[in-house]
Amino acid sequence: MDDVDVIVIGCGAAGLSAATSVLEQRTGTRVLVLERSSVESRGGNTAWTSSFFRTTEHGDPSVDFTDRMHALSEGRTPADHITALAAGCRETIDWLATGHGIRFVTDSTYFLTSRGPRLMPQGGGATIVNALCASVERLGGEIRYRAKVVDMTRHEGGWTVLVDTPSGPETVHATSVVIAAGGFEGSPEMRERHLGPTAGALRTISPGGLANDGGCIEIAMRNGAAPAGQYDRFHGEPTDARSNRPEALVMAYPYGIVVDSFGRRFLDEGADTPDNTFEEVAYRIWRDAHQSAYLIADSRIHDIPGIARTVLSDRPPYTATTLAELAARIDVDATELGWTVSQFNSACVPGEFDPLTCDGVHTQGLLPPKSNWARPLTEPPFVAWPLACVITFTFGGLATDATGRVLDADGSALPGLYAIGECAGIYYNTYPGATSVLRALNGGRLLGPVIAATPTPTTADRVLTGQGTQA
Repeated sequence: MDDVDVIVIGCGAAGLSAATSVLEQRTGTRVLVLERSSVESRGGNTAWTSSFFRTTEHGDPSVDFTDRMHALSEGRTPADHITALAAGCRETIDWLATGHGIRFVTDSTYFLTSRGPRLMPQGGGATIVNALCASVERLGGEIRYRAKVVDMTRHEGGWTVLVDTPSGPETVHATSVVIAAGGFEGSPEMRERHLGPTAGALRTISPGGLANDGGCIEIAMRNGAAPAGQYDRFHGEPTDARSNRPEALVMAYPYGIVVDSFGRRFLDEGADTPDNTFEEVAYRIWRDAHQSAYLIADSRIHDIPGIARTVLSDRPPYTATTLAELAARIDVDATELGWTVSQFNSACVPGEFDPLTCDGVHTQGLLPPKSNWARPLTEPPFVAWPLACVITFTFGGLATDATGRVLDADGSALPGLYAIGECAGIYYNTYPGATSVLRALNGGRLLGPVIAATPTPTTADRVLTGQGTQA
């Protein structure tokens, strides 16, 4: 490969926005995007996501944006990262719309309790990938597919990157390297090492996540980068355990009860609105129910307006006229399930059921409690969805400043090394929904001027430092 000015590792929202922004900022910059997947499979998680943004319909951050990001991380997410994201929301969306032909629409989420529809690119994340790939190439950048980065070394004036290609290993030199290759959700070994021995069996929410094996995170740390983000936590979602469909979400769990394979409840299904609890519910299904849980409801769940959009599975629920018959269909002990439902029904305090808001209709004297939407299950036929946790992305990554520069253990920037998107660790405890793709895009856009301001070595400089062009 020929030497370039900037190497971008990854062809998702983060990498493509960074490559595009660099090319716009400095004419003639040689930018090479390395994508380990094929052109048909490009884009990582971005290509599969609906890509909702936590903004108003005009692109401004939602009213709870900053407070929520601080609160959910318990103050561990650096304030300057949150400020940069909130301040850049509208400009990023305008940049994508006016400069790159991405049309934005508002649509309802899969949470009935959402306060109005959220902004998203028409066509979801795949639209982002296709539009920005076209922009990179139109502006003179190059995208190389089936090119997996296996090592990097720092030297005076830049970086040497070793790339595994279909024709064999190749090296390429660059002044700047942008790591935008996702987290480590696609690596069973890293999941087990950081999340625990059962994490190796977790499925990724989409095929795109399989490419995110954490390799570049570890390469950067071998070169002095410091870790950041919570390595033993991840963003998970509850899905239909039977479905092979990407993002086969089941977000109807607040309107019934969730039991484990023994037929026993193990969490408060109505602790808060589902957009605030779904990650914890998924995590508990994995950690406490050993990946085998069921949403149990009665026929009235089908009467809830809009309930169909809370379940994205391609499989219908199990249905039975009695709880004993339902238990047999899902292979749960009928006596245990009957006792669980009986105890739940007896503990429900009468109140006005409202699926669109925390209605305070709760249980009394029951452990675990149900804080909202506690309506007795009495109306057959009864239904059940089998639930499993899938992993969307991991929280652990590289330490960066608010501009995306990778930091070492002392907080100093590693010259010419940047990280954005999932591989930059900023999340702790709980993911603030609808911020991941947005922060990847905003970070990439902001990175362009930073890299453009970095001096590019001349050809003579490269020769003096041993950076000769290699095929």
